[in-house]
Amino acid sequence: MAERIDLHALRKRLSHRLALGLVDIACCTSNSRISRPRTVMGLHFPSPLGIAAGFDRSGRLGRRVAALGFGFNEIGSLTINQVACLTPAHHGNARLGINLTLDATQSMAGACAMLRSAWSHADYLVLNLIGPASASLLQQDARLRQLLTVLRQYQQHLNQTGGRRVPLIAKLRCLPGQIPFSHAGLLLELGFDGLLAAHDPGPPATRCRYHDWQDERQQAQACAQIKHLHRFCGTGFALMSVGGIQSGAHLQARLDAGAQLVQVHAALIYQGPWLARRLLRAPPG
Repeated sequence: MAERIDLHALRKRLSHRLALGLVDIACCTSNSRISRPRTVMGLHFPSPLGIAAGFDRSGRLGRRVAALGFGFNEIGSLTINQVACLTPAHHGNARLGINLTLDATQSMAGACAMLRSAWSHADYLVLNLIGPASASLLQQDARLRQLLTVLRQYQQHLNQTGGRRVPLIAKLRCLPGQIPFSHAGLLLELGFDGLLAAHDPGPPATRCRYHDWQDERQQAQACAQIKHLHRFCGTGFALMSVGGIQSGAHLQARLDAGAQLVQVHAALIYQGPWLARRLLRAPPG
């Protein structure tokens, strides 16, 4: 019997491939004059709007997305073998983040090797704690603390011996009634540079869920979560926000709530490569 085709998954892959191709073409034909620079984690970002991990997974677009108004591009999430094969496009002014998969089965040596390989390419590094591979790790407090401690110390070693500073943050799920204060406190204790709050419950990312984010009550909830985290973490700790951004008003609301950088993903698929221009040029409010 022939395997049953998952039409939803196929449609999703095709939509993503088409969107990635259109953005690639747009990067070659555009030169954005939008400038809303800001300094976060000691890094200069051309704008506070960036592309979330999962869109440009292997770094095909790399830093070139600055031509469209994006201030940064986060590639991944990647495993150790994928990082070893990474050759991102380095031409362009956007900052490059690399999102790394963490799971409970990784050895400390393997995790450090993955960090070292990514460090050579990245402007900042993200430890992904929201993927399926990390679910069990979040339930193992001692193991999680040990792994994050070792990686934080190794990042400091790489920065000291490598002659440049690459900040380290972690990506955490942030939902109503489930704001990750405990894990944020651990990051603060270990001296991480910040955290990326993911406000969406995760895959599958459907068109229905995309439309759900047009409900201003849901936008307000995400802003409230960022405000709580901002008060908890303080001003010296970078906050990034991803999930549901579709308009200039959404972007400004997250920034006003305390996020210093904001990422988009689904909106780039549904609205096309000129998304950053529309969002950054939109008047506040």
